[in-house]
Amino acid sequence: MKPNLSILLPAMLGYESVLAALDAWEAQTCRDQLEILILCPDHLGPTAAQRAARPPGQVLVQFGSVDLHEARAIGIQQASGDYVMLAEDHCLPDPEWAQAMLERLEEGWDAVGPALRPGNRTSCWTEGSFLIGYGEWMMPVTGGPREVLCGWNGTIRTQLLRQLGSDLAGELLIGAFLVRRLHQQGHRFYLENRAQMRHFDPPGWAYEILLLAIVGLGFGATRTWRWSLPARLLYPLATPAIAFLHWKRAFAHYRRAGAGAGLRPTALGAALVLASAWGLGEAAGALLGTTRVAPHIWRTEIKPVRREDVARSTAQEQLAHRILRRSSPKPRTEARPTHN
Repeated sequence: MKPNLSILLPAMLGYESVLAALDAWEAQTCRDQLEILILCPDHLGPTAAQRAARPPGQVLVQFGSVDLHEARAIGIQQASGDYVMLAEDHCLPDPEWAQAMLERLEEGWDAVGPALRPGNRTSCWTEGSFLIGYGEWMMPVTGGPREVLCGWNGTIRTQLLRQLGSDLAGELLIGAFLVRRLHQQGHRFYLENRAQMRHFDPPGWAYEILLLAIVGLGFGATRTWRWSLPARLLYPLATPAIAFLHWKRAFAHYRRAGAGAGLRPTALGAALVLASAWGLGEAAGALLGTTRVAPHIWRTEIKPVRREDVARSTAQEQLAHRILRRSSPKPRTEARPTHN
């Protein structure tokens, strides 16, 4: 049977690196309606035993020396589903994700995005990174039509992507600009808050700062690639404003949902530092251009999650739910009247 939805799961560090993500995708309640395309370099594919054990519906897409955005373009061309989901190896769906997503897609939306929550709470730096990158779609969030969806982990009509032709790989360099282009073309977006995912960020403040600076490289290069040279040379003057706007967005969504998502207040301080790194990265990206920046962008997206990290996150969430239930006030029961 033709799958309704194709999941593009990048395994740029090898098949072994996405085993935890595959666990989550295989656990979907409507797994039979999904096709999982594993984007993997030729020399890092599964072992013979792993190939034999792969369940139906997993398709191995192997390639030579290409960057991540080019690998995604290859996967889109091979996808069988009417929609493709641009997955990340560190963003794992809840078991009901696909069911909620498919029910919404039946309404004819061109793209549908998920609701997200932090998968790991190891430090304020991981929370600050999540807040900057995904705060706009952070649970709790209200579902409904939207003008903007998250660049990655969204589900898009396959034909819309293929219509981009030779521009497809370039548009997949930074997902946010792909979403912006589709919106400018008049396509309709929906945020499905029942389709929920956990987003994991690597620990360590230095690594987080490096990653956000690289994110900035991609945004700066992509934002200004059609600008004149004098305009790009002047772009670094806007660095403080750019950093402030990124932090302002994080602050707004912390106020909206930070407490509900369990984020600590110190995440805002970390977000300020990370926003500054992003702003500096944008300035450098505008000067370097997309050709020089493109080979480095994959570092911001390839952050595999280990099975033990997922188990720890699940245990922490279960504990938090138990504590919340115990602390919630019990409903009053009225005394039954007695009759003499």
